[in-house]
Amino acid sequence: MRAIDVLAVGHLLCIVGCGKPAPPRAGEPAVAGAERAAGSAAYADAGPAAVAMPEAAPSPLTAKPTAFHPDDEPVCADLTTLRSAMQAWRVAASPQPHRRQARALWPTLPPACRGGTFFLAAAEIASLAGDDPPSTADRAVTVRSPADALAQGLAAEPDHPRLLAHLALIADIAPALHAPPPPADACARATSRGGAWADYAAYVCALTAIHAGDGATALAEIERVRDVALFPDLKARRAQALALSGKRKAARSLAKTAAATLDEWPFDVPETAVAAMKKKLAAL
Repeated sequence: MRAIDVLAVGHLLCIVGCGKPAPPRAGEPAVAGAERAAGSAAYADAGPAAVAMPEAAPSPLTAKPTAFHPDDEPVCADLTTLRSAMQAWRVAASPQPHRRQARALWPTLPPACRGGTFFLAAAEIASLAGDDPPSTADRAVTVRSPADALAQGLAAEPDHPRLLAHLALIADIAPALHAPPPPADACARATSRGGAWADYAAYVCALTAIHAGDGATALAEIERVRDVALFPDLKARRAQALALSGKRKAARSLAKTAAATLDEWPFDVPETAVAAMKKKLAAL
């Protein structure tokens, strides 16, 4: 396993390539955008007959903004192709063709598709770009580093569960990579998306609970994860949660096997990050 930049940590989640987030692992989640509040027609009494008045425009103070969820948009179907290429680049015996495909496709995606998934891919592409920062074809987006890509992604789509899970992982085991920290309400943001993003939301909430010292909540969130293969560190998180719940013996027993699973991540992870996680397990 060789050290790579910020997004390397990043596939935790297969991170750019998977997710139900990835063709919801076969097709991203279909999450409806925020509904606009429909104003009711106003009527005024104009003598013998009621005359309908024009519908009042919604107040800018009360109108709900339209949610930006590119993974759900038909025009962004190429995000699925991008995720597949990124996943193949991580696990294929000959990754170069897949890297070339991803690098060629990423700059062509339109503005409507530049959300969490787009910037997660950008972070991984940037980690191997050297002195030539990736830019979109229209030059509207330039990514100076993996950390810069993640910061832009959080600004573009602040409730993207897979991006939030990635940020939570980096903040926990590789803070030196200088990625933006997950927001204080990351659990609530991720949970609000629901549906096929539920595994990522549960992971984010579990890490939030662990950092708060709440083992019982962390264990409950970990139990909600269905596709455990998305999170190679999940066993380690369960051991941490058991320890926080006062179940030290069970935690230490699980920690022994959990440490071995960290070496099986299907993507490059900085050795220092893996060592940091193993150190946490050894201290249980």
